[in-house]
Amino acid sequence: MLDFLFFDATLAQRFAQQAQRLGGEVKVETVEAGEAGVQVRVRQASLSESAISQLDEVYDQLFFVEQAELIEAGGSVADACGVQLQLSSGDFTTVMMPPEEMNRLLSVFSPEEVQALFARIADAVEHPEQHQCDVCHVMKDGFIEKLRVSEIATNPNLTNL
Repeated sequence: MLDFLFFDATLAQRFAQQAQRLGGEVKVETVEAGEAGVQVRVRQASLSESAISQLDEVYDQLFFVEQAELIEAGGSVADACGVQLQLSSGDFTTVMMPPEEMNRLLSVFSPEEVQALFARIADAVEHPEQHQCDVCHVMKDGFIEKLRVSEIATNPNLTNL
């Protein structure tokens, strides 16, 4: 199951409708355990990889941008926001943070850039052997430039990094 958390029921319903349009089997649940929110659960097997990517983009837009704007304007109350990541195992996890931190990130980075940043961090944590280097190595081998070229090759939306 893919789980998507919202703090605004209207945004959750819009997301659920979009997931259904993409062919997803959807279940919408109110979160009870001390957190005010709505969880949209989508059966992962009901979606193609392309549909999952499209759904992630819709979630980024609704959760990161519109919900952050609602919180900022006082139209929604949330205790936490999150960034959903797909791990190398294929499982999904959510990194939770206070809305103020999310708003600060989004004041500088686009939702896609925030997602890419967290994905890079998750990859480094999951595969530390591939990310070991020292300052001399970074300077000598042009590591940062190679990283940018690699990121842009895999995600053309990141050309402004």
